[in-house]
Amino acid sequence: VCLSADTLLTVASSLAGAARAVSPRRHLCLMPLSTLLENVAGLYATLLAGAEIALPSLQEIGYTGASGLDVPTLLRCLHRYQPESIILVPQLLLALVMAAEQGAALPASLRYLAVGGGRVATTLLARAKVLNLPVFEGYGLTECASVVCLNRPDARREGSVGQPLPHARVQIVDGEILVAGARALGYLGGDPMPEGPVRTGDLGYIDDEGFVHVTGRRKSLFITAFGRNVSPEWVESELMSHPSIAQALVWGEAQADNVAVLVPRRPDMEASVLQGALDEINAGLPDYARVARYVRASPFTALAGLLTANGRPRREAILAHYQAEIDAAYRRPAFTASGENA
Repeated sequence: VCLSADTLLTVASSLAGAARAVSPRRHLCLMPLSTLLENVAGLYATLLAGAEIALPSLQEIGYTGASGLDVPTLLRCLHRYQPESIILVPQLLLALVMAAEQGAALPASLRYLAVGGGRVATTLLARAKVLNLPVFEGYGLTECASVVCLNRPDARREGSVGQPLPHARVQIVDGEILVAGARALGYLGGDPMPEGPVRTGDLGYIDDEGFVHVTGRRKSLFITAFGRNVSPEWVESELMSHPSIAQALVWGEAQADNVAVLVPRRPDMEASVLQGALDEINAGLPDYARVARYVRASPFTALAGLLTANGRPRREAILAHYQAEIDAAYRRPAFTASGENA
């Protein structure tokens, strides 16, 4: 995606203004600089605000390989730099929450934890709130130079991704989120982007006070045999907020109930533990969104063609890869809430 310097600085200026109520004086970059979000919100916005930037190596942060993370190393990094602000993807937030729940001390310096890059489970946000973590959820996309909406200390609503930043104009058309105000020039080697607002492909709504709520992706939406629309990202985010589940993909197109392809957080995890995790998550979901059966899977990786380069699941590829197991799961009776066959 090709972005102009003016567009990048416009978004960075909006972000610097949004953080002014907290005015963090030291930002720690936890994401690689190949990530647009860290460049715009972590580097450019921080520089415009006149604050410090700590830029440790990926090894010092605790990254191992393409997707591994050593949490004790991450905690040592946080204590070494004592940041006031950091940017997190949902899995990084989950790692910090789980560590804190197990008794690990987080730096008292933390004042602004911006989380984005994927849907954040409401249960995870609730756990962070219990720990008094200053988490602010946002939303954006590369075609709009990263951040579009953000919760702020003076304008915050749980369950939303915040109000649009000053440069952005958000509207809902046929349930889809459209964004104007900052846009890419086009795609490298391709045609310029069409005129008008950017069609995000995301579904959502705007409440009476202007807070934007994202409910899922239009192309991922499936319809059950009972005619209920289900956004799988919502269910998947709840599943992956559980300590036992590392990755998840949910499907139920034209089916009476839903199946999940699950990657346990430990390869030696017993089936009863995984089923117990499903029972806990299902208890907080409406009946049409619950997972009635599951397929146990190996980790989704980009090397196997099951993840995009930035870590998002390739849904069609995962479903095709596990099609035989999914078909077999639907030939078995569904599980009841207790994990027994119905």
